[in-house]
Amino acid sequence: MIKYWPNKPGIDLNLEVANLFKRTYLKLNKNLYNQTSSILSIDILSCKIKKKLFNIILVELEILILDLIELDLTVEDIKILNKKIILDLLGKSLHSFQVVVNKTPMQDYKSVLHIASLNNVTLNDHRLLLEYLLIYLIFGSSSEQNDIYQFIDSQVPLKHVDILLDNLLIQVADAIFRNIIHRQKSLSALFLFLKSNHLCNDTYISIRSIATFKNNIVWQYFINYYFTQPKVLYSNRYQVWILSPQGLRSKYIYVYREENLSTLSNVQVLVTGILELQDFILPKITALFVIISKIWIYLFSNALKNILELLWRSFLLIIRTEDQ
Repeated sequence: MIKYWPNKPGIDLNLEVANLFKRTYLKLNKNLYNQTSSILSIDILSCKIKKKLFNIILVELEILILDLIELDLTVEDIKILNKKIILDLLGKSLHSFQVVVNKTPMQDYKSVLHIASLNNVTLNDHRLLLEYLLIYLIFGSSSEQNDIYQFIDSQVPLKHVDILLDNLLIQVADAIFRNIIHRQKSLSALFLFLKSNHLCNDTYISIRSIATFKNNIVWQYFINYYFTQPKVLYSNRYQVWILSPQGLRSKYIYVYREENLSTLSNVQVLVTGILELQDFILPKITALFVIISKIWIYLFSNALKNILELLWRSFLLIIRTEDQ
């Protein structure tokens, strides 16, 4: 039986929000290793440190929700302020993580994080990342702002809200630690930071392995920004990350994203056009290649058959001549 999220504020919604956070905290006791082929910046962290970071983000999110309720904001207010809200969540979570890890808070963390994060693919999807989740948690599922998922009569499955919270938790953690990695001035500084604070898992025990990891993150960001993001946006899909018993997993969900097409850069639009052209032309080229291959095989087999027949006749003729 499918359970649905409460559609309006009240006791039922408050209980579901409390149960949601309880379930999420319990998930952090499970396997936290990345089970996908995609690379996350938090993959370099040990499970112990990763759990600390997730816990910090959850606590900051709970405080954020209470603050928003106290301010008595409307849905429209959250829509307008969402990017500032998520940057505030990122900044405070980063600050708290720095204090927990090395007891030294970062100076001017908001400005550093703001500059680094605005170029982040995650922040480009800030509405999908946080806005709709906040609306569910504060106002319930009946808000007209939640129609991008195309649920009938605002009946939002409980599992859907679980997924949105998991996704926020993982992507915010990824953005935070990506920021920390890029703030290190050199590989040796990054290596020293990771080792002195006992952050990384046993896989990354040398500067070389960390350099490879950092290069892979940069390369994946490039691929995601210029190829993956335009393609999934054009297909009305959105990648979400999930805390499963087996580890961190990802999947694509349907999201109405037509209004986001205008946010694509010129290069992303060009790449999308090339991909669409490829999808149109490639099957036809493949079919033509198959036809040409069949023709060549037919001609070659016939030619080979004729040559073998000619050789056989010549062989028989030679034998008859020798017998005479």
